[in-house]
Amino acid sequence: MNLNDQRAMQFLGDIRKPLLVLHKAILDHERALYEKEFGPVTPAAFLQVLINGSGFRWLTPLSTVIANVDEILDDKEATATDRMAAVESVAGLFAENLPGNMFLPRYRQILQSSPEVLHAHGQVAAILKSLDVS
Repeated sequence: MNLNDQRAMQFLGDIRKPLLVLHKAILDHERALYEKEFGPVTPAAFLQVLINGSGFRWLTPLSTVIANVDEILDDKEATATDRMAAVESVAGLFAENLPGNMFLPRYRQILQSSPEVLHAHGQVAAILKSLDVS
């Protein structure tokens, strides 16, 4: 990864919204599946299921990365090292070769079945690809 601090800032700024769109697309997909099985739920009730349901723990890494990106972008005292680490955590989330990545297996399944998630992934993937360009 050929990255300087300015590129890291640019990347984090660029990827924030696509990550949020991806997160929402995944939540919409998961909620539809949940409601198909258990019937309609209010947004508040579904939030409780997300927080407390072990079936949704795989989403935690994505939520954590988004929170981290937000934090780094908002933190006037964040260092270049903080920004580089945030970029690496985003890239790592989608890295095939990261051992113990609990996000990817379920994510790959959803990519196969949800056009909305696939579309949102395309936006994220395009920005991730910019990291590889020197």
